Amino acid sequence: METEIVYFAQAFHRGEPEQRSYVIAVGTLDVVNRLALAEQHKHPEYGVAVYKTVVDQPTTTHAHLVQYYSSESGEHWTDHHSRGLKHGLLE
Repeated sequence: METEIVYFAQAFHRGEPEQRSYVIAVGTLDVVNRLALAEQHKHPEYGVAVYKTVVDQPTTTHAHLVQYYSSESGEHWTDHHSRGLKHGLLE
């Protein structure tokens, strides 16, 4: 059985993932990336992360950052793993 990969984009208000975030798109990398960029241009106060994950698996253990578009604040999101945080770190 082949592992199915899916991509998703999530917006974070000024890098505050726990307070105001929402999923923008789910699908192929090209489509998700295009929609992520369009959303970030519409709402520059939001940073947008694009993740790669595996279908039918928990994102807490299978999501990896592919791209991060910073908000107007200029924060960075990296794919460095830390204890209790599998998807990335906000810098």
